[in-house]
Amino acid sequence: MNSNLIKNFKKIKYEPLNKNYFNHNLHNDFHLIAMPVENKNKLIIEQRKWNIIKSFTIDWQNLEHHKRVFEITFAKNLILYLVKDPKPKYEADNKNYSEIFVNKKSKEFQEKYKSNFKNFYITSNPRDFIEKFLLIFGFNALKFLDIKEQKLVKLKPLNKPLGTFGWKSFKEFILFANISCDWIVLRNFEFLPLNFFNNDKDIDILCRDKENFANKLNLKKRSWGISSYQTIIEDKIIPVDLRFIGDEYLDKLWQSNILKNKIYQSNLIPRPCDLDYFYSLIYHCKLQKREVKNIYLQRLYKLKNKLEMNNLNNSFISNDSITSKLLSEFLNKNKYTITKPFDINVKINKRFYKIIKILIEKSIPPKLPIFTRLRILLPIPLKSFIVKIKDKISFNTNNL
Repeated sequence: MNSNLIKNFKKIKYEPLNKNYFNHNLHNDFHLIAMPVENKNKLIIEQRKWNIIKSFTIDWQNLEHHKRVFEITFAKNLILYLVKDPKPKYEADNKNYSEIFVNKKSKEFQEKYKSNFKNFYITSNPRDFIEKFLLIFGFNALKFLDIKEQKLVKLKPLNKPLGTFGWKSFKEFILFANISCDWIVLRNFEFLPLNFFNNDKDIDILCRDKENFANKLNLKKRSWGISSYQTIIEDKIIPVDLRFIGDEYLDKLWQSNILKNKIYQSNLIPRPCDLDYFYSLIYHCKLQKREVKNIYLQRLYKLKNKLEMNNLNNSFISNDSITSKLLSEFLNKNKYTITKPFDINVKINKRFYKIIKILIEKSIPPKLPIFTRLRILLPIPLKSFIVKIKDKISFNTNNL
C-alpha cells in the first residue's frame, strides 16, 4: 500500500506522485463510467474525448453496494468503463469537500446522458476517481495504475466493495477515510494506527457529514444513541462514537473550525491542532465527565507545555476555578457556546457547568433597548418617526 500516493489526494496536488504511478497533473486523467449492462450498446462513448482502456462487468446482487459506491442504485449488473481523458477541462467547484477542480467534460457528459438513462455515473475529478477505484478494485490494485497503461490489463474488480467485510488494518481504514471524508480522530489518536488494541476500546470521531462517513466506511449502527456505531478492523469489532457538525456535542462553529484547522499525526491520522485539542480535551474532561482520566492528565500537561502556557501549574486540570476560567475565556473569545448534545448518552457535569455558566453569561453584552436598536437599523425618516412615538408614549404616561 503506497500511503504517499493516497496522502496527496487530500488536497490534490497537481504534480507527479511517483514514477511508477500515473501523473496526477490534470493533463492525463483516469475516470470511471458505470451504467447497467443492458445499456452498454445504447451509449456510444465519445471516442474523441475518452480513451477506453478496459471494461468490466460487475455483478453485485446487493443493491446497497451500488449505493455505497456510486450514491445511486443500479437495478441490475453493471458495465464499468475505465477511461482516460487526455485533454480534461477543469473548472472550480467550491461545493466539493476537497475544494479542487471538476472536469467540465465529465460534468457535461453526466448531464447529457443522465436524462436518457435511469442510472448513469461518471467520476468528476482525481479524488473522486481514486475513491471509486479503491472501493471497486481495492488498495492492492494501486500498483496497476501506471501512465503507460501496461499493467492495467491485470485489473480485476473485488467480489464486494472494499470494506464490506471490514478493514484489514487501522491504516487501511484511515487511508480510505482520508480520501472519502472530511473527518478527524478527536481523542486517543496517539495509539493509532499500530497500538490501538492494548490502549483503547473505541474510536472518537468528528466528521462533517455523519451519513456520508457511515456509508463510505461501512459503519453499522449500534442499538443505542445517535452517535453509536461499530466497524470491523483486523477481524475485531471496534465501537465508533461518530460525532458530526450540528449534533451539539460541541459548538457547531467550533466543530467546523476543528475540522478546518486539523493536522496529521504521523502524516496519516487527522487530528485537532494542539490548541483545539487542548481546549476540547478540557471541555470533554470537565463538562462531559465527572473524573479526569490519568492519560488525559498527562496529555493536558504536555499540551500546556507545547502551547507555552507557563502560568498554569501542573495540577491545573484538577482545579475547577482555574479550568472554568481558562475554558470560558477561550469559548468567549471565539464566540463558542456550551451546548447540550443530542446524544442523551453524553452526560453533563452539573457541578462544573454551574461554575462555567456564570463566566459565559458575564461575557454576553446586554441587549440594547428596542428603541435604540431600531434607531440604529432604520433609515433616518423612520428613525424620526420612532422617536416621535417614543416621546408621545412618554408624554402620555407622565400625564396619567
